[in-house]
Amino acid sequence: TKDAALFEKVRQVGAKLLWLHTYAQRFVPKGKQRGRVPKGAAKCTKAVPGEREGYPDKYEYSDATKTLHVGAGEFAPVTQEVYEFEVSGLKVVQSWLGYRMKNPKGKKSSPLDEINPETWPSEFTTELLELLWVLEATIAEYPAQAELLSTVVKGPCFEADELPSVPDFAREPPPRSRGKLFERAADTDS
Repeated sequence: TKDAALFEKVRQVGAKLLWLHTYAQRFVPKGKQRGRVPKGAAKCTKAVPGEREGYPDKYEYSDATKTLHVGAGEFAPVTQEVYEFEVSGLKVVQSWLGYRMKNPKGKKSSPLDEINPETWPSEFTTELLELLWVLEATIAEYPAQAELLSTVVKGPCFEADELPSVPDFAREPPPRSRGKLFERAADTDS
């Protein structure tokens, strides 16, 4: 957009998304605490058992009750949009859960891949809730983002030929360290 005030609104929306998607670590808005994900509607309504025999080996979602079942544990309300949220074809919640089941999904490339928790730690419950809350907040922003995009598209926008060309030096990849990373780090520590 050529409208500076509108550009600033778009920038603010982008900063809010970065704040959410970095779990409140970056672009922290004034009045917010770093690392504090805004609480959403989802709650742990039935704890995932902490005993070895209660470690979940499956999860499922009920759209009728808006409940995410993780083994014997339950999280609600979880909307279908949150459960099905995807980025480039990756279903975020389902992927997160798949890697934390009793028999985790994913490639096995090392014996270290066989080292997994034997019980469901409480940190997993906290992390899952934070993930659900981040996705809730992300989806809640969609209507305002669509309206903002429509405003940008309807207004005056820069054409490609109006923008400066990218200089050749800016097209070059950054230099690679040739195995001297630790030598440079040691130089700066002294």
